[in-house]
Amino acid sequence: MGNKLPKSTFAQDVTWLENPDDIIILANRTNKNYILDLPTGRYRLDAGRRMRTLRSILKHAQIMELVQDGKLAVE
Repeated sequence: MGNKLPKSTFAQDVTWLENPDDIIILANRTNKNYILDLPTGRYRLDAGRRMRTLRSILKHAQIMELVQDGKLAVE
């Protein structure tokens, strides 16, 4: 027998659901690796790689500078 929880229990445990419009892809368009200093900790974004994240990341000065310089792109 499995330990399946009723759907009503699952709904009570969910405290946050993201809005799909708030999700972006941040792409590293350079051949350099970047260490991003985010409030949640450091994140390494390697050359040519992308990360799925929330649009609110664009409020951080380091991210905005990289986007404005064309090193990171929002997809």
